[in-house]
Amino acid sequence: MKNKFFLFSMTFLTMSEAFGASLKGTADALGKEAIQLGLGLGIFALAVAGTYLALGKQEGGQKVTQAIVGILIVLVAKTIVGTLTSVAGGA
Repeated sequence: MKNKFFLFSMTFLTMSEAFGASLKGTADALGKEAIQLGLGLGIFALAVAGTYLALGKQEGGQKVTQAIVGILIVLVAKTIVGTLTSVAGGA
């Protein structure tokens, strides 16, 4: 039992930086995919909102505004996260 615990703790202590690096890489890749997905959905929402506007629906203008604001938020998200990380003293 002690040997297993010692082996596990030594493995964890020596590999923790590798786990952190791979976790950061995974998080960065997931962030890039989320931004691409957000942009795709934003463009789709803008097309739907344009259709509403072209059909003369009352909420068409509101939907266009919401779609544009959503696209802008997705585009600015990485900058906001970077700014907050630098203010908080992160790497």
